[in-house]
Amino acid sequence: MAGMIDKVKVAVGLQEQQEKSLISTVDEWVSLTWKQRLIGFGVCIGIGFLLSIASLPLLWTMNIPAFAVMYSLGAIVSICSTMFLMGPCKQLARMLDGHRILATIVYFAAIIGTLVVAFKTKNAGLCLICIVIQFLALCWYCLTWIPGGQAALKAMIFRGG
Repeated sequence: MAGMIDKVKVAVGLQEQQEKSLISTVDEWVSLTWKQRLIGFGVCIGIGFLLSIASLPLLWTMNIPAFAVMYSLGAIVSICSTMFLMGPCKQLARMLDGHRILATIVYFAAIIGTLVVAFKTKNAGLCLICIVIQFLALCWYCLTWIPGGQAALKAMIFRGG
């Protein structure tokens, strides 16, 4: 009801129309039920996982650029799947939180590094090293979402278990 009254006030000139920000506009477009969010998340994470697994035969056949593209695309789709859970704008903002920004940058730099190595050098060994770095960066990034996750891992590594 309040929304309708505000529209009437704007129509008769008693109130100025407030412009919506890009973030609020995107959030309005992406209004999903929890069931739809969970389905979208599940489908996206499944596709990302399948792309990553399906890329392995390309490595064995030494088709390094195709492997890197397919594996990295799987990684990107997997990360995008989490946008279904909290919305794209909130997800992007939280990826850039102070305690998470380094992990985010390293992860995306590892994806870019994998692609650069694959297309420029076509060196299978170096590409595999980049994939390992990419996987470890993903694990580190995922730990930023678990309260105390990074601290616990550091304690286990530096205390010897």
